[in-house]
Amino acid sequence: MAPSAAATAFLYFTFWTLLISSAVSLTCSGQKFTKNQVFSTCLDLPSLPSYLHFSYDSSNTTLSVAFIASPSKPGGWVAWAINPKATSMVGSQALVAYKNSTTGLAVVRTFDVSSYSSIVPNNLSFEVWDRTAESRSDGSLAIFAKFKIPADLASGGEKK
Repeated sequence: MAPSAAATAFLYFTFWTLLISSAVSLTCSGQKFTKNQVFSTCLDLPSLPSYLHFSYDSSNTTLSVAFIASPSKPGGWVAWAINPKATSMVGSQALVAYKNSTTGLAVVRTFDVSSYSSIVPNNLSFEVWDRTAESRSDGSLAIFAKFKIPADLASGGEKK
């Protein structure tokens, strides 16, 4: 017996409602943090899809960041990087998070991308602390860090 037109319409409506409601809930405003961190700004990055939360304290040139994204495959990784000197990958200061295969815990490593030929874990060119990662219930990974932005970069490159 074929479903009635009303039943088909109801199922179609229900499907789209669930799809839209789950998409709407996955925005910056729906993000919660285990340590009750608060950030002044958040950007939904829908083409990735990911979320960037950040706060900048101009009095001490400190940038606090939370980046949330899902790995492209199970057991994969996510990364967030900033290049303080150019618009290319070379020079980027990257944080990469993944789940440790032995412990199952999320970890974060730093990479100073100095060339395309050899990308290995390395200290960043500027100070970073409170660097942590967490695995979230939806399968995404979150990277947290605080950066000390050098004064010449914080002022837009002008010497003061």
